[in-house]
Amino acid sequence: MTTIFDAHTFALTAHAGQLDKSGEPCMRHLERVANAALARAGHARLVDGLDIDPMQIMQAALLHDVLEDTPRTAADLRAAGFAPDIVRTVTILTKPQSRTAYSERITTLIETGDLAAFLVKMSDTEDNLSPARIPPSAPFLRERYTLAFARLRAAAAASGYTGR
Repeated sequence: MTTIFDAHTFALTAHAGQLDKSGEPCMRHLERVANAALARAGHARLVDGLDIDPMQIMQAALLHDVLEDTPRTAADLRAAGFAPDIVRTVTILTKPQSRTAYSERITTLIETGDLAAFLVKMSDTEDNLSPARIPPSAPFLRERYTLAFARLRAAAAASGYTGR
């Protein structure tokens, strides 16, 4: 069984040298997303009584960009020993290869009904709403992420999640 350390190491190696939207090492974004997703998953389990594993959610959050932004594949995740639920969540969160509108990708994610994916994507979207990550020349991103967050939060609420 893999640990958060294993997920962090896998992501760190896969994303080595990559910078995020704000010019910081990609791992800083992944770590922020993972910490927020862990808090959400803890709330889902402890407050809402939902059958969800916060440690697996945190691993998926650390890995959520690995299939999209690196040459790594789902087979690589499986070979590294990541649980099928983690691989499934990461796969759900991965942008399709065909050009698809962001709102359509959110719709597709919501249609999966996967609470783990909702919590990670809420955390990712929340981090993307940070002023440091939205260039002044792209105010449309704030609107895109705000709308997506609201839709994801409603989907999570429909699954029994009461957190923010």
